[in-house]
Amino acid sequence: MISVTEAAPRESSLRGTLTYGDYLQIDDGRQYELIEGELILTPSPGFLHQHIAAGVGGLLRAYVDKHNMGLVLFAPFDVVLADNLVLQPDVLYLSRERFDLLTENCLKGAPDLVVEVLSPASGRRDRLEKSRLYLKHGVKEYWVVDPFAQTVEIFSAGEKGWLLAGAYGPEDTLSSPLLPGFSANGEEIFRLPEGLVL
Repeated sequence: MISVTEAAPRESSLRGTLTYGDYLQIDDGRQYELIEGELILTPSPGFLHQHIAAGVGGLLRAYVDKHNMGLVLFAPFDVVLADNLVLQPDVLYLSRERFDLLTENCLKGAPDLVVEVLSPASGRRDRLEKSRLYLKHGVKEYWVVDPFAQTVEIFSAGEKGWLLAGAYGPEDTLSSPLLPGFSANGEEIFRLPEGLVL
């Protein structure tokens, strides 16, 4: 295992050249993603991020379980898109037809659907860099949830890039091109527990 003191020099000396094997050796108690061989520290998300991710994940899981379509998983769980590319989407959906990609420790390939909940530390990366990587490696649908603007944008993979399938706020009912019949109340996604004021 690589310790805290070993991780920093290794990261700087091998910037852009780390592999999934190297990533697995890091044992410093922190959470990382590996983007094109570069180790990226991902700070623990705040309450609002976690609350919304759990809510969206719960809605997706209920629908997927009801229709026996596959499974829904939550971060932290490694999605290994290439030997130098390991991401941890907030929520992912994997169809039954792709269960062969799943191992005990990771998903070796692209999930069907990825949800990223934006936070100040990761918002730009989620919208740009990770978005492009998900598309390139075969994710079919990408949801970007902004807790502060209270919006959910749903993108479908197109031949030349992501196509906006819908943009939703608290007053809207979400639908998904990938999940026929799925609907969710936007207000339900962004509602805080009664009595909680942030």
